[in-house]
Amino acid sequence: MGLFRRHKLDSKAYDEQLVDIIHDAKYDYEKARLTQDAMFESNVDTRKVLAETARAKQTYFFLLRAARGRNMRGRWATAFERPEK
Repeated sequence: MGLFRRHKLDSKAYDEQLVDIIHDAKYDYEKARLTQDAMFESNVDTRKVLAETARAKQTYFFLLRAARGRNMRGRWATAFERPEK
């Protein structure tokens, strides 16, 4: 009867959450990139900054691949503007 049925996800709500997370990840990646550029101008050890930038980049591109796998379309160019919550 329904013992082993799989629960269906609300795909529209999931897609909206994924878009919000992508926007946040894009903002974090751009912020890390700007911080990295600013740190290169000073004489500071930049290994931690480089690692943070690499992590933010990988997170952002992972989420974009997940969206592509779901055949989502969106305006990813406006993601640098931080959404106010």
